[in-house]
Amino acid sequence: MSGVGPVRRASLLARIIYVVFAAVMPRLVRWISRRGGPEAMPGVLTKLGRRTNTVARLQRLRPFFGIRFTRESAAGVPVEVVRRKDCDAPLSDGVILYFHGGGFFTGGLDTHLHVVATLARRTRLPVIHVDYQQFPEVTVDGSVADCVTTYRWLLDQGADPAKTVIAGDSAGGFLTFATALAAQQDGLPSPAGVIGISALLELDGAARSIHPNMATDAFGIADALPDLVDQVCPSLPMRHELSPINGRLETMPPALMIAAESEILRCDNERLHAALLTHNRSSRLELWASQVHAFPALFPFLSESRAAFEMMTRFVADRLADADRPDETRREVS
Repeated sequence: MSGVGPVRRASLLARIIYVVFAAVMPRLVRWISRRGGPEAMPGVLTKLGRRTNTVARLQRLRPFFGIRFTRESAAGVPVEVVRRKDCDAPLSDGVILYFHGGGFFTGGLDTHLHVVATLARRTRLPVIHVDYQQFPEVTVDGSVADCVTTYRWLLDQGADPAKTVIAGDSAGGFLTFATALAAQQDGLPSPAGVIGISALLELDGAARSIHPNMATDAFGIADALPDLVDQVCPSLPMRHELSPINGRLETMPPALMIAAESEILRCDNERLHAALLTHNRSSRLELWASQVHAFPALFPFLSESRAAFEMMTRFVADRLADADRPDETRREVS
């Protein structure tokens, strides 16, 4: 069923985290983004990205029981194949392609280990985690190109597009939808479905600038995005061309979008959801009260995060089941 689900209530722990973030993060983000002025921004992003990735390597110290990780090269793009140890099924039986978040300047195979491990454990499918290039090595178009390359490689490895779901959080959510659109433009078959967690969906911030959530985003993203986009995608025509909201949505596969009720990227998700429905595409938007941006990826221990992962698991199962149904009986997003 397509539509917007009711706003889901928050637990006490989630509300406490939200209050702390709202008190600290916007001020911290503003301070970081204004250090040294615009001229210093490339250096600030590069240093912050490297430090974040260095700290994230500590995740490798924790045991991931029942999960195995294998590094490969997807036509030159580093990827990690994440599977349950009891999962030996071929890629043709079903697979998830995951793009991590990080604002196009940070994040990698270490930062989102728990996300891909959770998806692999819950869905019982292999998850291909992609280490796409980011700023300062490339601008956003280079990141999209790497993601399309990995999707093409995955199909060449025997993955069935009708049983392949692409997912990502934040900037990775942008890449999820952009990859689905760009792949079809390149003549590749459409994936079975797409999942965006607090997805950034347009690089032009005009709509966000007048959204009520400009004043309620607990992460400070509303204030940081314009300066960030100036660095990672300085070309105005490219911003318009790459943004999924401006793509040919009449061929978009079924979509599931999850966002915090008060975050600024709710604007992007609502706009794309409405546009997909206008094009008679299957889309489901789920909003969660008193949560921060990309909460399932940041705080997997929350009961709301576990519920969000269960929702994603059902979505993936439905998409794979759809592949075995005749066209006329295929289900919409539920």
